[in-house]
Amino acid sequence: MKGFAALAAPSSTDVINDHDLKGSAGTLVTMIDPIRTPHNRPARPADAPHSRCFGLRIESHLLQVAIATPIDDQRFQIEIDEIESKSTTGWLETGEQENFVEALIDLVDRHNMHRHPVAVSLDGDFCVTRITTGTVDDVNRELSTLAQRIPRYLQLGPGEKVTGSTRRKIDATTDYAVTGVVNRSLIQLIYDSLRLADIEVTWVEPSLVGLARLIGQPTLWGDQPIMIADGTGKRWDVGIACSGRLLLDYRPANADSEQGLTRALDGHIARLKRFCHKQLRGNSSELDSMLICGNGNKPARALAAIGDNLGLKPNVLQVPLLPELYEIADHDRRSQCVPAVATVYPLLTGVSAADVPDLLVQVRRAPDLSWPQQIIRQFWPVAIAALVLIVPYGLVTKERRRHAGSTDGRASLESEIVASNIKFTHLASQRELFNHFRAIRQQTWEPNWSEMLTHITKSLPSSAKLNEFRVESSDQISMDGTVMEETVVYEVVNTLRRLPSVTQVALRGTTPERDSQSTRFSISLTTKSAPKSTTTGAGDE
Repeated sequence: MKGFAALAAPSSTDVINDHDLKGSAGTLVTMIDPIRTPHNRPARPADAPHSRCFGLRIESHLLQVAIATPIDDQRFQIEIDEIESKSTTGWLETGEQENFVEALIDLVDRHNMHRHPVAVSLDGDFCVTRITTGTVDDVNRELSTLAQRIPRYLQLGPGEKVTGSTRRKIDATTDYAVTGVVNRSLIQLIYDSLRLADIEVTWVEPSLVGLARLIGQPTLWGDQPIMIADGTGKRWDVGIACSGRLLLDYRPANADSEQGLTRALDGHIARLKRFCHKQLRGNSSELDSMLICGNGNKPARALAAIGDNLGLKPNVLQVPLLPELYEIADHDRRSQCVPAVATVYPLLTGVSAADVPDLLVQVRRAPDLSWPQQIIRQFWPVAIAALVLIVPYGLVTKERRRHAGSTDGRASLESEIVASNIKFTHLASQRELFNHFRAIRQQTWEPNWSEMLTHITKSLPSSAKLNEFRVESSDQISMDGTVMEETVVYEVVNTLRRLPSVTQVALRGTTPERDSQSTRFSISLTTKSAPKSTTTGAGDE
């Protein structure tokens, strides 16, 4: 089968919620979202829109818009409107742009779509979607090969091709990339028509990507692989989705009828199941369900044609009920309305533009500007340059006027210089006198011997007697004394060392006296020196 793309297994953080599809072939299944408590309700981004937003689905003969109007902070009311083409060739054929623009303007006027976000999805008849998964190197290699193949996509017709892509990590080792391909002439026609209708386009993405995102809601099928058959266009578009990601986009060449779809899939189901099992690495259930959507009675005819022949449980897909997100009337839940609701769904849940394969990336241009805006855009560099020149010119002019108006400027400057010289001369004489007094103080300074003698005598033990206190120099003292026990001498030395004015204590010797049992000692002390004389310099005033 052509058109397979690889898919890596979902990460362990993906939500797992197996949903058992009830019913057999020919059964209409309506997906109803169960009531959830606040604790198991899926978190929605804080920047979700609180104003109206629109999802515009473009098919060959049908324009369908889903209008989402906020009814409270968390929920929206969705309505569906559509316009059919009166031409047999459709909207996007040569010469039909005028009718296409008129239909867009009609929708814009009906629902006041001006300046509101509008997401657009393009039917698979006009674009091709390729999915690449694997390691970083594998994805890089596959995308490089795909870039070389894109110009040869003849199923999109001749001419230049443009792409829209997104890439993100599924887990620590696996990347997931989606690439949408479309003819440049076609997407340029669509983009120009949307601009002519004054529609603010958020993005244009392949429709099947949005369908996969919608049915991947955790309360619907979760991580169960589901086959999707979209018959809203001219041909059936087949895809496989899991956990909100599109795994495979397969558009059989002869699937222009329900019988052609059955023949194209017959014999390939086993291969598709092996594909899902391999790519999901056995982390989810088997591929055993098929959802069908389409216009009119095409889904019912497809159910009858498929029956039990493919080994799948086919069911008609209607717009799912998600009461925590939106409300929708029963008549707007028709199967053909599912793609339009899937188109507006990412705007309701705050999906980032980086996660959408936007087909407008290579053709989008800046929005049209009004005449005042164009004038400002063209002339703002001139205004900035003029401002830069005017400010310095004004400052220079001011300084010139100030100097020109001063007639005695030179005389005033000379008088200031003379006054400064006189001041410096006076300071120099005072500095010289100050240094002279400082030198005299240095030469005449000596410690307070009386105070020192008092400290020494008070610090001596009671058993010690001071016999002599002699000053030998300005910082040297010699003292003799008597103690009754020789051990007291060492106590005296330790006591003298703790005096604040003494820097060094030396025991010269001890002599026992024969007439008495006492011991004479001799100790020298070194006191703090006189403060050093400094000279006040020119920078000390």
